[in-house]
Amino acid sequence: MKRYRITAALALITCAGTAFAQQPYKITDSVPFSSGASQIVYSEAYNTLAIRNSGSAITLIDLDSGTQKPIHFSNSSFTDMDLSPDGRYLFAADYGNENIGYGTPLNTSYVHRYDLANGTWTVNSTTNIAGSIEAVSTDRVILASKDQWITFSYEAVTPGTSTTVLQDSYYAGVYSGDIEYDSEHSRLLHGNSGLSSAEITAFRIVNNNFLPQETSGTYGSAEGHGGSLALANDDSALYYGRLQVDPLDVGHNRRVFGETIHAATHETAFGETQYFDAQTGSALGSYGFSTSILAVNPDGNDFWAVDSGNNRLVHMAPIPEPSGYAMMFAGLALLALRLRFQKIEL
Repeated sequence: MKRYRITAALALITCAGTAFAQQPYKITDSVPFSSGASQIVYSEAYNTLAIRNSGSAITLIDLDSGTQKPIHFSNSSFTDMDLSPDGRYLFAADYGNENIGYGTPLNTSYVHRYDLANGTWTVNSTTNIAGSIEAVSTDRVILASKDQWITFSYEAVTPGTSTTVLQDSYYAGVYSGDIEYDSEHSRLLHGNSGLSSAEITAFRIVNNNFLPQETSGTYGSAEGHGGSLALANDDSALYYGRLQVDPLDVGHNRRVFGETIHAATHETAFGETQYFDAQTGSALGSYGFSTSILAVNPDGNDFWAVDSGNNRLVHMAPIPEPSGYAMMFAGLALLALRLRFQKIEL
């Protein structure tokens, strides 16, 4: 009697399933953008992209219409921006520079706030140094200086001419680097740069005060890493260069990735050319271009990235996994094809 060889067909089905698992993202949209970009922020709630250049301008793009809003300019220089947890307000740090080594302002810094619901900007001066900014709520921000040994301040931003300082020029005892705010646990996370000892340090905000928490230690668990700092959009992991740590215990290392991670969701960590399984560290696929400027949807798994080589901003989203029925029919089709062309006599 004749029987059909199904081994090869099953192998093809397995390969098809593997291909789906290892290529979860694709480009779903793109916007031409030829100007330089140093940072982008994405508000899914208002379907808007904010692009900060390396100098004095922020551009906003309404993704529903594809139109650019009027460019907004700094008084001195925009150095950082962040989105409020509800996605409505964009905050930008307008850095007036500082007296290096003294931790005092050289010129006035400002905090700009854009209301995505009504399309209006407000600009508040601050007596502190606005080098980096993290949004705590719709009207509160953390500012950090840019000197070698930096200071933090905690401020309220409401319509008016100046911010209300809640905690003034707190000397953090940390060196340069970047900050991320974990809104779920009211923790400020700092990763240093430019120091021989790579260190991560955590702080809590209690009654408007910064309270030091744990660190990775001097020449400790974060040694050999750094260069960037990124917090997953659900606050589930902190990335310090290629290193992933527990954001509730920054001295606890989880895994090391093949590239510097610049943004992440709970499931996926995004590097410069590849994206990775955030739970295992294994590579899942590549973008087809190189970038270090990404903005993850605060409430989803999709993201926007700067593709400077092609003068565009691209939106990438997970490819929907095939349903059980789709996989069954795909398998049957592959099996039928194999049965048609390959037989053996028994």
